[in-house]
Amino acid sequence: MKASYTKSKAMSKIASYALLTAVLALFAGPLFWMLSTMLKTKAETYRFPPSIFPREATFDAFGRLFTVQPLMWQWIGNSVIISVLVAVGTVLSSSLTAYGFARFDNRIKNGLFFIVLMTLMIPASVMIVPSFVLFTRLGWIDTWLPLIVPAWLGGAYYIFLFRQFFMTIPRELDEATFLDGGGRFSVYWRVVMPLSKPIIVTASIFAFVFSWLDFLGPFLYLKSSENYTLSVGLQFLIGQTSQDFPALAAGAFISILPIGIIYFFAQKYIVEGVVLTGSKG
Repeated sequence: MKASYTKSKAMSKIASYALLTAVLALFAGPLFWMLSTMLKTKAETYRFPPSIFPREATFDAFGRLFTVQPLMWQWIGNSVIISVLVAVGTVLSSSLTAYGFARFDNRIKNGLFFIVLMTLMIPASVMIVPSFVLFTRLGWIDTWLPLIVPAWLGGAYYIFLFRQFFMTIPRELDEATFLDGGGRFSVYWRVVMPLSKPIIVTASIFAFVFSWLDFLGPFLYLKSSENYTLSVGLQFLIGQTSQDFPALAAGAFISILPIGIIYFFAQKYIVEGVVLTGSKG
């Protein structure tokens, strides 16, 4: 009986590892192929059957990429500036709004919060035409303003995250601040925010990554190639180097490199922030 149980447990563990390996191959396979392609020569990518590993690893694809498109550095800089401003605006505006929902007591607070959550159900595609008309009348087309300003007006998802996290912070700290002569804003800035590092990092990363990967917004509002973000620039680059697969893979690698670095160093804060967000409702 014991031997049968041990054998069954071993088979279950083997099946689990096999499933995890298959899932890893499914998700990591395209990434590995991209890394392999960007290290190959242009001629090697046309050989059949294709080789898994490059026969002669080279970084020439990066040189060709920046030679064909001199604006690459500018596109990268544009994406960094826009994404950082979006992350800062998201944290400040959403946290301040969430602080009101978490700490202020009034009869309409829950109703307003429900309306905020209801906006999450509105498909983004529904807002494309009204937003474009609005930004056109404001004269913001071909500027970064349509990509940055909305983030400084708060986001329903981030307001929810901050509000749930703020509710885990004891209100006794607020009262202690009031006794020291501090006001509502002092509680927010000097007490609540310093204790909210996990959710601040989490919201910053989510906002940064969403802005960094956003293609539709920059594609709609940016008309000059000098104002392009990296996502739009890489799409534009396909028409210039459509046959140079190593160069295209190098561009894709540049686009995902910051995201990988951010997640690698901040994964602890992301997990902690998401876990604590759902600990109190």
